This record gives sequence, C-alpha cells and structure tokens, in this order.
Amino acid sequence: MARALTVHTASTQAEKEEIFRLRYTVYIEEMDGASRHQEANSLSREFRDDWDDKAYHLYVRQGDTMVGCVRINMRVDGPLECEEGFALEQFAPAFPDHVAIVSRLALHPQVRGNAVLKRLMKHIYEKLLDMGVRFAFLDCHPKLIPLYSRIGFRIYRPGFKHPKYTFVIPMVLVMDDVEHMQRVRSPFAPIARRLLLSNESRDLLLSRFPAVSHTFVSVDTNGTDFSGLLRSTLLGPAAAVKGCALLADLTEKETNLVLSFGQIVSCHAGDPIVSSGESGREVYLILDGSFQVLGEGNGNTDMALINVLIQGETFGEVAYLTERRRCSTVVALENSNLLILNGRALDKITAVEPALAARVFRNLTCIIEARAQEAVVIRQTGAAMLSEFDSAPVKA
Repeated sequence: MARALTVHTASTQAEKEEIFRLRYTVYIEEMDGASRHQEANSLSREFRDDWDDKAYHLYVRQGDTMVGCVRINMRVDGPLECEEGFALEQFAPAFPDHVAIVSRLALHPQVRGNAVLKRLMKHIYEKLLDMGVRFAFLDCHPKLIPLYSRIGFRIYRPGFKHPKYTFVIPMVLVMDDVEHMQRVRSPFAPIARRLLLSNESRDLLLSRFPAVSHTFVSVDTNGTDFSGLLRSTLLGPAAAVKGCALLADLTEKETNLVLSFGQIVSCHAGDPIVSSGESGREVYLILDGSFQVLGEGNGNTDMALINVLIQGETFGEVAYLTERRRCSTVVALENSNLLILNGRALDKITAVEPALAARVFRNLTCIIEARAQEAVVIRQTGAAMLSEFDSAPVKA
C-alpha cells in the first residue's frame, strides 16, 4: 500500500535542518552545485543561505521520509533576492506588501512524479492566498519553463544573469488569473474558481508588461496559430524560420508543429544564455538579434571568440544530441529574442512523429557538421596566414 503524502509548514529547527539536507542532496550532489553554492556545508550535508532566515518553509512527507520542499519569502519581511531582475517595483501598489518569491524547490530523486509536485504546489498556492500575496515570482532555468508554465507561472520580461547561476527567466504567478490557469490546466484552477477571484492583478500585469501575452505557448495553441504569432509579433516579414537550417526540408505543417513546442524569451545584451560546463538539453533558435560563441582561450581565464550567430541560426544542439555538458559559452551581443525548444519537448516529437523527428535530428547533425567544417577552414586559413607572415622578408 502506497504511503500517504502529507504537507507541512516547518516550525522547528529540526524540520528546517531536514529540509536543508534534502536540498543538499538535490542541488549539491545531484546537480553538482558545490562550485555555485559555496555556502553549502559539506560536513553536515546541509544547503542553506541567508534568505532562509526569514522564509516560510513548506515540505512534503511520504510516511516518515521528507520527499519535497520549497520556501517562500515575503517582501513585507525585507528586501528580496534579485529584486531588480524581477522589476518588483513595477508591481505597485501590490509591491511591497503583497508580493513574494518562491524558490529552492527540491524533490527527492525517487519521487519525481506529478503526485508530490502537485500536492506541494497546491499547498503553496493556498499558503500564498492566506498571506495576501497577489504576485508570486520565481527565477527559472530555461529547461524548467514548460513545467512552471503548466503550473500557471508566466514569462513577463527578459531574462537576467543570476549571481549564482547563469541565465534565468523571471516568471510570475498572478494569483487571480483564473482564465489563464484554466487555459493551461493549472492545478491551481479549481481553487481559484471556488474563490471567485477578481482580475485586478491580471490587468495590472498586462498593463505594465503587455508583451506577456506573447511569451507563453498555451497547451491549447496549435502549431499554425503559434507560427502566426511568431511572424506577427516578433519576426516581421523576414521570418527567422524561413531558411532556418533546423527546419530545412520540413513542410509548413511540420514546421508549425516543431515551433509549437517552443517558448519565446527575451534577453539583454551581455546576458550569458548558456555557459561552458553546465548541463542542459535545450536548443535555442534565434528569432532576432545576435550572439557570440566563446570557448577556451590561450590563458586560464580568457575566452576566445569562436563564432557569431544571427537570426535563424541555432545553438545548444551538441548538448542535446550527446547529453553532455555545454562545451561553450553563448552571450547575447544585443537585446534579442529566442525560441527555446526544451529537450523533453523534442523527445516528445520523437514519440508522436518519428519520421518528423528523424528529419529534425538530421538537420541538427548537419548544423554541427557544417560548423565543424567551418572551424577547420578557419584554422587552416589562420595557419596559412601565419606561415606566410613568418616567411615574408623583413625590410630594413
């Protein structure tokens, strides 16, 4: 018989220490985060930081075992982490008393299923309502965008460089946005419907961040609708999808299907979208803007320019196909827009449309091969120029 799940709010130091140990297992050991989170204690195997002191800690037990945890920090209790990146002041008059940040979600590796996550998330939503929160925020790694989008969080502004990570996407849960919750089939929708919430907070979000309606792809949006959204809102007449190597030889219907699995995000000049050595299986399609690809240089800390990518080009293919860590760093050269194709979404195409997936994989392989050949030509050209320079006579 399956052991029952129970959700609790931590009130004792012993409960909090158990939470910190679960975090350590997930963030430090499983995610290899020791270099990013130097505040983690390897002796006690606990991962905590200063933000924990004023946080509300929620956790899930399955029998006697803690299997999930999360924390909530209220702005009314003091400044929050990365406030500028979230643009929290633009949410006045809800700011500062009615906003919160949700962070440090951790699930035990053996219970990565819907039951534990849904139970914890519903408890979070009810807790936020009890505390009078109108907007709840989180910083999201690109690979987790589909997960949090399905729960009900929305992308509302460009990503930013997190001090402990690389590029993260700010997302917001609008507590009274019942219509959006129903559209994405959020586990919060039944609760929100019963409470008969107003649309005041949703209207505030749309008035301050009008582009929010174009950043999320609803589970009910079909490929044709989304392709039209891309062309009308971002790409204009010179659509990036036209001539894109990733989509070569795909029919319009197939192209629309692939694109419908994506998420649109924006970034600022200088943002590192992926970093060498990190994990991730996302493929990025450049909708507009440009990016520089950096690799190891001659020195220990220098980064050498490998390539410049523009509209219609992609990056992230190698990590997706090989499931290895990123081998280069990609930085935005200007304010840009990207379509992120999550690794699991691409895997889903394999399951439902294997013939289409085969052509997409062939295109990914061709992109990698073309870049490898280009690198060889560049090295050969550089070597030839250096040899010619060395052999040239020196004039007195």
